[in-house]
Amino acid sequence: MFRKLLDRFREPPALLSFVTEQLYLYARQSLRFLLLVVLLVILILSSHVPSGLLWSWSVLIIGLIFRRLYVLYRFEEWRRSGDKTSESLLPWYRRFQAGALLTALLIGISVPLFMPYLPHPHLRFLLLFFIIGVSSGALTALFPSLLLSEAYILLLNLPLFFFFLTRDAPYALTGALVLPLYVIVLLTIAQTIRNFMMRVWQQSKTLEAREGELKALFEQTPIPIFYFDTDLKIRKYNQAFHRFFRIPQGQQIKGFDLRQLRFQKAVTMMRQVLETRRPLTYEGIYLSTFSSMELWIHATIAPLYDEEERLIGGMISFQDKTLEKQSIERLESLASRDILTGLGNRRSFYLALESLTARERSMSEELSLLFFIDLDQFKPINDTLGHQIGDRVLSRVARILRRLTPSGASVFRLGGDEFIVLCPTCCRRHDEARRLGERFVNNLNRLLQRRVVIDGYQLPLRGSVGIVVISAAMRDPDEIVRRADVSMYQAKGSRQGFAFYDPELDHTRQQSFHLRQALNRDEIVSQLQLIYQPIVSVKDGTIRGAEALLRWHHPTLGELPPDAFIPLAVESGEIGRIGRWVTEEVCRTLQELRQRFPRSPLEYLSFNLDSRELNYEDFPRFLERTVREYGIHPPDLVLEITENSLIDNFTRIQELIDRIHTLGIRWAIDDFGVGYSSLSYLERLSFDILKIDRSFIRTLEEEKSTVFLVEHIMEIARHMGYQVVVEGVETPSQFRRLAALGPESYCQGFLFSRPVEKESFFQLLSQETLTGSLKHPKDP
Repeated sequence: MFRKLLDRFREPPALLSFVTEQLYLYARQSLRFLLLVVLLVILILSSHVPSGLLWSWSVLIIGLIFRRLYVLYRFEEWRRSGDKTSESLLPWYRRFQAGALLTALLIGISVPLFMPYLPHPHLRFLLLFFIIGVSSGALTALFPSLLLSEAYILLLNLPLFFFFLTRDAPYALTGALVLPLYVIVLLTIAQTIRNFMMRVWQQSKTLEAREGELKALFEQTPIPIFYFDTDLKIRKYNQAFHRFFRIPQGQQIKGFDLRQLRFQKAVTMMRQVLETRRPLTYEGIYLSTFSSMELWIHATIAPLYDEEERLIGGMISFQDKTLEKQSIERLESLASRDILTGLGNRRSFYLALESLTARERSMSEELSLLFFIDLDQFKPINDTLGHQIGDRVLSRVARILRRLTPSGASVFRLGGDEFIVLCPTCCRRHDEARRLGERFVNNLNRLLQRRVVIDGYQLPLRGSVGIVVISAAMRDPDEIVRRADVSMYQAKGSRQGFAFYDPELDHTRQQSFHLRQALNRDEIVSQLQLIYQPIVSVKDGTIRGAEALLRWHHPTLGELPPDAFIPLAVESGEIGRIGRWVTEEVCRTLQELRQRFPRSPLEYLSFNLDSRELNYEDFPRFLERTVREYGIHPPDLVLEITENSLIDNFTRIQELIDRIHTLGIRWAIDDFGVGYSSLSYLERLSFDILKIDRSFIRTLEEEKSTVFLVEHIMEIARHMGYQVVVEGVETPSQFRRLAALGPESYCQGFLFSRPVEKESFFQLLSQETLTGSLKHPKDP
């Protein structure tokens, strides 16, 4: 049964050998580190968790880790001696799977086992950090097998998730919401790492195939070759060898003692082949013994056996790579240089960055700096004065950058007016990196602002510089370049002219982009939902209205409030489609409400409207048609609009508000008191309801000035015929104070009900009152 379960996670046969070897390769260090962490956790928890429970778990987990280390040791022995076929590797792969999944399960259940016994928050946090840390570590240890890493992370975190669900503590709900997001992030990272590994594997396979073809072609082509015995004496050679080394005609070199060669490295390699009985290859310079030639050769040295598999010597074949080496060096020089400036080009920059990120610097604390420079005023110069002047400007900037670049750093031109300065391992602390970065940018702009003078033109230049601090953990060159590009565009919007990479701004930018993409899809409407918050009469506690609030159930980000996506919907033009859906949904709910609760005192349902929605596809006509279609009594529908949204194009908005008001539909001004010209709007626009912003209610009990303002706002509203709704009522004392100030007003807030789904709201309607004895509490 367990084997069938493991087979679900079995890798394809073509990948099994590669994946298995990679898993065992990364296992030794990760298991040792895990053992240390487990021992540390046991030591910390030993004074809090019952000893029987703790030591039982400890024996299981430590025994399992040692068992996995033993399997690792056996695998290494087998690999040195065994035949690594897919079938022979399968048992080792299954053993690794079983050990990893059991480890995840044992560590995962530590949360429900130990958490109830931990009295202090920092101990509980330590246990949670232990689970989260092991989850992150699994990415580095198990990334060769995507299925295994996914199963490991899920097994590790499921007990923690169910533990959160069964707890009433404040942190539990947050943990239950955040943990799935964290797991999704880990799984996404695992997928990314696996995809990258697959690309590397496929490329390696392609290279291996090409090498096989070249080898077959090489063996069938006449090439220089000779044989030597175990005493390093030449026994046989062909004419191609004779010609290759320009040995004089008639000179016999059979029996020549190879230990007398001018190039002693070749002698060392031949001895090594005879000792290890493994072939070696050499590519590099060769100093000929038989002439004064210096050649660049590719030599292959292999052991030679007789029919009984006894070692009798070795064989060496040669290829002359001299012309090829010279051509490659010339082509690489041309391909890696920018012809105009002489700087390194895009290709050489990526090679330098890949070399930097590929170094073994895991134990190093040194940091590197990358400067992405864009010339702000170059395009007008190039377009106005022509490309010849533009090219001379670029050459001048290149010389300035060379002068500023410290020793060990490199300057590249990516193209156009974009330059890169790469400073490897230039500092050890981030604050030092920031100082170096700021000093470089200030010096650069100081030199550029001296004005570049070409053909009598004084050309002011300034650079926008994005700066990335490269740590030892950053291994993806493309990601580093992307960050540099992001920070450069951040620099264009700053007064300083430079910006260090800001991950929070980058995350916000990426999230906004993906939300815009999602807003443009057809399925967006199916992911929207309206929830309803009751509006309660202060006088008798009955529900007199409700505000419909929009939520977006994003498939990956979860529930999003309107302020997370409505501004993006306005920018992208999707606000019209969303607004039409909200309008129809509210009318549909209102129709159902009147049918099910014909005697309900509820007066209206309201929803928020952005002023820009009024301009989409004749919104008033759509609203009139929708109200008529659902048989809605127009005053039962209230449109809420904020003060701030009235600022732009006020005259046009006023006309549309009046036009809709003539249909019988009522208007409410939302968040009153935090916008501009509030009293002017009350006088000039056809509003029916005034909603006092929740910011006034927060300080109602502490600030006398707030009481004064609220009281006079209510008085003004009564004189102008407005119904007052007070938002944000959360405590009984706030409610009692409002009851004294305005008994005829309505209230809305968490004190009465949080926003709820439609059916839950209908259940609230069946209650006579939501206030109970709030206005007249009993004496203690």
